[in-house]
Amino acid sequence: MGYEKFFGWAFATGKEILKVNNGEKLLKRLIFDIRAEETPGRFLEKLSERITEYKTNTNIQANIEMNPEIMKKEWHADKFYYLKAAILTGFLNALSSQTFGGVENG
Repeated sequence: MGYEKFFGWAFATGKEILKVNNGEKLLKRLIFDIRAEETPGRFLEKLSERITEYKTNTNIQANIEMNPEIMKKEWHADKFYYLKAAILTGFLNALSSQTFGGVENG
């Protein structure tokens, strides 16, 4: 199973969140919210809730979308933890690239 695509989606989504007003704060909130969830259902619910909020809130309006493949599959045992790790790592890398690469990335 290609978890790279979920990492890539999370990284690109994180970069888009960083572009909006208070983007760093919003991305950190998303990371903190989803990392605590230990079951697939609650993890996906919190993830989709935040993505929807960030896209539809008139004060945020991030240009992001939920990856439909994440919602189509049933996530059990190790597969869920690999998915969670890939998504969290993507978000964290987006945050780190902004924090540590400020000169190169604008």
